[in-house]
Amino acid sequence: MMAKQLVFGFIAGALAVLVFHQGLVLALHLFGHIPNFPWSMRPIPPWGVPAIINQMFWGGLWGILFAAIGNMIPLSNDLGRGMVYGLLGPWLLGNGILVPLFKGGAFLWGFNPQSMWRGALIGASFGLGLAVFMRLFRGR
Repeated sequence: MMAKQLVFGFIAGALAVLVFHQGLVLALHLFGHIPNFPWSMRPIPPWGVPAIINQMFWGGLWGILFAAIGNMIPLSNDLGRGMVYGLLGPWLLGNGILVPLFKGGAFLWGFNPQSMWRGALIGASFGLGLAVFMRLFRGR
């Protein structure tokens, strides 16, 4: 049963990127808050995988972790747990600390408030989408 949940977590994470994460990127782009258009097909080194596929893969890995530990977040509402997870995991830990550590760049976006609020919204939307898709896969 746990293996099935982990597979659902990967699929939910990939779909959350495709729908919720990139949907919010589209809204932010249309309102002039970010320059990048969503669903980018720009090749990512070293293998030239399209950016959206790369993002969906990483979203899937974050989804596996959520499927494994999401119930440990002390909230009774699974949608709230998803949003908290999206903020603490992919946004703060992933993009704020790990990406700069391995790829270079400013930790925590150099404490730039504009970058931080946009990233927080995107992270929370990813987590919400992750919880929504996990709920759908569980059948409730």
